[in-house]
Amino acid sequence: MWFVLFATANPEQYGDLLHIVKNCKTPVGVQVHQKLKVFGKPDIVIVFEAKNENMAEEFVKQFGRVSDVRTHLAIKEE
Repeated sequence: MWFVLFATANPEQYGDLLHIVKNCKTPVGVQVHQKLKVFGKPDIVIVFEAKNENMAEEFVKQFGRVSDVRTHLAIKEE
């Protein structure tokens, strides 16, 4: 399953968000395909693959401490 994470840093926590993105913990069963800094909102976009929703949630929750996070299921176009 493919997911797209959108993270907008909480006020005064942009540096913390960048640190977490750079050093994020990737659980077994999750593969990060792309990390992007965005000019504007959201601040960060991460495209990743997870075997199921529980693994995706485990990966995503680390970003929620310092940002507003939205995650969408994506379908990879072949």
